[in-house]
Amino acid sequence: MATDPRVHALRMSEYGIPKRLRGLRLNTSDAPWKSECQEWVDNLRDHYVTDKRPLDQYPEDWSQIGKGLLFLGPPGTGKTSLATATLLECYFEQRVPVYFLAYADYVSMSIEQMSLSDRKEPEAIARWWQIEDALNSARTAPVLLLDDVGKEHRTKSGYAENELDVLLRLRHREGRPTLITSNVPPKDWGVIYHESMGSFIQESFHMIKMVGSDRRAA
Repeated sequence: MATDPRVHALRMSEYGIPKRLRGLRLNTSDAPWKSECQEWVDNLRDHYVTDKRPLDQYPEDWSQIGKGLLFLGPPGTGKTSLATATLLECYFEQRVPVYFLAYADYVSMSIEQMSLSDRKEPEAIARWWQIEDALNSARTAPVLLLDDVGKEHRTKSGYAENELDVLLRLRHREGRPTLITSNVPPKDWGVIYHESMGSFIQESFHMIKMVGSDRRAA
């Protein structure tokens, strides 16, 4: 039985999908990389671990468990659109919960939550839990789209860099694949983030290297 469109609309809101991107699908995309994304979606259930599936029913090659997609390229090449179309196919085709969050928002919410931890006002407590819901969704959703990694504000403390390392490794360790969009070239991940991050993304993500002119400038 088809799901009521109103249910889909509610879930799109719960999953953080921006309104302007909710109609995207791979079958209507003109991106030359969409076949790679569709193949990943088709095999999604071999990429993430669920309690409903016995471990002996997963492929023998466990290196694919938790392996996501990293959409790399200059601004305006359609990374977010293609990644969101892929994310939505995971929901509509594979019927798994998904979540969309810009990494800059993840960092800012994490910092805001810490500032609210000792406050007792009802508004502060409500906001703390609102943030916790969003951060927990980013940690636990079967598929997460972490948008615009590299555009977050970074400080000398290295907080943003450390949070990215913790989040990605947690998701990978738990068998929850992540989709990432970023302008940061692979060779710079180990410089901007932790030294080991360069090798980690090579092992834990399939690269979708997008090229072309800036579509937004057309």
